[in-house]
Amino acid sequence: MKKASFVLCFSLCIVCFTKCKPAAEDRVKMHENANRISDSIGRAIDQAMDEVKIQPAADTSKKAK
Repeated sequence: MKKASFVLCFSLCIVCFTKCKPAAEDRVKMHENANRISDSIGRAIDQAMDEVKIQPAADTSKKAK
């Protein structure tokens, strides 16, 4: 009886760990969302960098004649 219950429990655990993966459609959707979020973060960083961008100063090193 112990052996049968152990085999049943072990089989149930194996099924749970192998069958609880997201479906292919869910994985595709997750990748699309990850790409969208990554692009959004990239745009936010680019905008922040543009805001603090240092403008080149006029060339004042030339000597006045």
